This record gives sequence, C-alpha cells and structure tokens, in this order.
Amino acid sequence: MTRQSEGWLSISTEGFAAMNAARPAEHLIKELVQNALDSFVEGDMGRIELRYGSEAGGFVVECRDNGSGISNLSDLKVVYLTHKTDSHLKRGRFGRGFKEALCIAEEARVSSGGQQLAFLQENGQRVTRQVAVPEQGYSTTVWMRMPWPEETRERLDGYFAQFLVPQRIELVVNGERISSRAVEHQVNASITTELYDPISQSWKKPSRSTTIHLVPTSDGEKPTIYEMGIPVAAVDWTMPYHCDVQQRVPMNPNRDAVASGYPVKLHMACLPTLLEQMDEAAVKDEWVGHAGRRCESEVQKRIIARAFGENIARSVPRMGERHFDEDARELGVQVVNTAQASSGFRDMLKVFVPSAREVVRHDELAKAKRADSESFSIEAARQAGDVRQQWLERQGGAEAVGRCLEFAVWFCQQLVDTCPGRENRVSGQLTLNHEAGVTLYAHWSTTNVLTLALDQPCFWQHPLGPESLQVLIHEAAHALNMHHGLEFRQELERLAGVAASLMLLRGAEVHERFADLVLGKHRAVHGDASGQGVERLTQLISVQR
Repeated sequence: MTRQSEGWLSISTEGFAAMNAARPAEHLIKELVQNALDSFVEGDMGRIELRYGSEAGGFVVECRDNGSGISNLSDLKVVYLTHKTDSHLKRGRFGRGFKEALCIAEEARVSSGGQQLAFLQENGQRVTRQVAVPEQGYSTTVWMRMPWPEETRERLDGYFAQFLVPQRIELVVNGERISSRAVEHQVNASITTELYDPISQSWKKPSRSTTIHLVPTSDGEKPTIYEMGIPVAAVDWTMPYHCDVQQRVPMNPNRDAVASGYPVKLHMACLPTLLEQMDEAAVKDEWVGHAGRRCESEVQKRIIARAFGENIARSVPRMGERHFDEDARELGVQVVNTAQASSGFRDMLKVFVPSAREVVRHDELAKAKRADSESFSIEAARQAGDVRQQWLERQGGAEAVGRCLEFAVWFCQQLVDTCPGRENRVSGQLTLNHEAGVTLYAHWSTTNVLTLALDQPCFWQHPLGPESLQVLIHEAAHALNMHHGLEFRQELERLAGVAASLMLLRGAEVHERFADLVLGKHRAVHGDASGQGVERLTQLISVQR
C-alpha cells in the first residue's frame, strides 16, 4: 500500500519552542512589532498599538497595526515560509519572527482581512482553527497568551521605551505613545547588510549605501546599535549617541548580537562626523584608534591633530650621546611616546608623524643652510645698498658692529680653548631674519663659524650684556655637541663657569682690550654692561643646574 502526504518534513512545536525558550521575552515580542513595521509602505502614515500584561488566565500580549495585512493566514503555520520579496530594507528574515513567539505561546489568535486563525490546545493537542470575523479597523491583530510571570511587564516597559520610532509611524505601548527622537546627525555610508540569495539559497553580506542616524542618548542609556529603530546591541564607543542604521544589520540567528567586525565599520563611517565635537581625551579612546587606522588618510590626520596637536614628533630611543627627544623638546615640539598608544594610534603616528630624530635633523639642516646661504661679512653689508646696509647703519655702523663681532669671536674662542682636543679657530659672520615668525639669534657651524643676526639688538647695543653673553655661551657649547641633549647641557654648565671665571679673573684684560664696549663708547648704552654680564652668568649657572 502507498500513502501520500504533502511535504517531506514536519516541525515539532515542542522542539522549536525548546530552541527559543531561553530567549528574553522582549526579543520575542519585538518580532511582532518588527513585522508590523515591515507591513507599512515607505512614506505612508502608520500606527501600531502594543498591549501586554497579566490578565485572568496568564500574561497576554496583543499587537495591532494598520499596515498591509496578511494575505493568507494559513502561511503562518509553516516555519521558514514567507511570500515577501527579501529586501535589506526590511527587518524580518524568512518569516521566522512570529513563529518563534508563537511556539512559546499557550494560545494565540491572528486576525487579518476578515479572517481569524486561532492556535489552540484541545485535549492536550495543539490545533488551529480558521473562521471569519468582522473587520475591527486594523489590518492585522495578533493576540497571544504567554507563560510569563507578572514582572515580565517591567522588562518589556524598559525595552520598548528604547525604541527609535521611525518618522510617520505612531507606536503606542499600553496606552502610552513612544515619542520619536530627534536625529542630530545623518551619516551616508556604504556598509555591510544582510540579504537572502534564492539562487544559491544562502545568506549574503553585501555592502549597500544607506543612512546612519545618530540619535543622542537619554540619561542612563548605553549607546546602542539599532536596526531601523529596533535596538540590537551595544555600539561599543564612548560617544553619547545611538547608531540607527536604516537598513538590515548583519546579526546572529537569534538577532540579539551583530556580526563580528560590524561595530568597527560603524565607527569608521561615523568617526569623521563625530570628530569635531570630541575633546582630546575622547579622541584618544581605543575605539578611535582601532577605527581610525582604517579610515582615509585625511581623517587620520585630523585624528592625530586633535589627539596630540600639530607640532609633534614620535619618540625615538637614545642613540649614543644623542637624545633626539630632548632636542625636539628644545625646539618646542611635543614628543609622543608611541609605546603608550594603542596599536591603531601607533600605526597612524608612524605614517603621518616624523620621528624626533627627523625633526631635529631637519631643523639642523635648515639652520645650517640658512646660515650658510644668507650669511655675509661686514664689508659686504657696507656695500650692499639694501636692507643689510640699513641694518648695519641702524646698529651703529660698520666699525661699531665690527667691534662687537670681534668681542663675540674672542669671547667664544676663550671658551672653546678649554674644550678637550684641538678645535677649529672661531670666526664670525652676520645674517638677517627675513621670514615672519622665524627668528634666528645665532648659529654655530661644525667648523666653529659663529653667525650672529644683525637685526637682534642684544649683540650690538649691549655686547657684554646678559642676553648677548647667554647666547654666546650657548653657541660655544655646540663646539662639542651640536645637539641639545644631556651632554650639551652639561657642557653648557661647564662653559658658564668658565665664562664667569673669565669675566671675574680676567676682567682687567677685558676692560683693556674692549674698553669701548665696556664703557659703551661704540654706541650709547645704559648701565654697566660688564656688571650685568657677570650677574647674568651667575644666574645662568644656577638655572642650568
């Protein structure tokens, strides 16, 4: 004998219920609201009324909507059956949501299009019965009696209060309307979604262009990823915004966690918009570095600038006697220790920020090039017929400038002569500052050429004054150390002592050799320059220590 039946498989309601028994009540009930939202034509007005709570006989849930309705109620009995054309703009997936809630229910009724399908238990058996019913002003009504305790209502209240109700949709929960929330930012992005491919009969995760709504969080709320208004999972960032994605979000089968890597893609999409309102501490958060290294280069540069500033360099290990970090700080550069930064920030800093060594070398080369290319002698300035000649006259003329330069060279030579080893003889020349915002007082070359700026009055008006002597001692210290590290500072301290001794013990020689400078006869000056110089040297020794 042969017996024929429809289909190959039957689904055990008890087995299906066991699969969903551990799911929170709110995740099951949200499926009813989700189906109602999907039933509205985009742009049309819609209304959903959700009611739940303990009644005689159990915990009752009822969801009504005025959407497009259900064309064939008998399809509700078939798991994984849907007549909807799959779209990444719909929240539902493969017609599972209602059936997952239904398998938990003790009793249920669905009314739509003048028909009602009742899910009942009679004589210990689960049965369905379909009858005609009068229209009640709603396209679809779902009623269920669930095996939940009374305190379930409080959990549902908290959950549905989080909903971000779409525009033109009215959601009423237990008589209270859930208000729509203002969207502060709209971010356009191409991001991963989820779509069923009927040809390969598999779920695909293509990227589609969409809009991400950034909605400010309310007090006590954690920033959350939303799928077209329905909360899904934590967004894992420190910004006070929910991320409401206006297309389907890739999730696990229970739709309570997003696919791995998806939050980072949201971070990448939203970071350029949020960056301007983030303070230094917020920009340095780990999620910013993790997402930032995947952003475009212009965004990465903005991240670095807001986190560390514009004038920065990467820290480098000490190299022999050179400590480039210290040299960079002497130039006013902020040195960033990349070892203390997260991996994302380390990657960006390596690409866009020079090392302290590179910054110092560049500065040294620039100063050397400038001193070499723009330096000139007193005789050249006298015959220039340009700004050099004007500055020469302004500082007292060729003879006065020559005497001051002669003292500077002699003074530095006395200091250099105390250095160990044989050094080149010190010589002197002049330069001028031309660039706005860039000031060069003096420069010391590797061959002991001292270059002084003609437009800096301390050398020419008070050649034995504290400012002039301080610069000269600093430059002479470069005879042994061209950098500004620890050894340079130690040499600077030593030469400060040498200079103090020179001015104190050989004061008579200085007075005799440079009497016109000591007395200020080279040009009118005020005060005892020599006395000021000795006092300043004494201060310099203590300060440098």
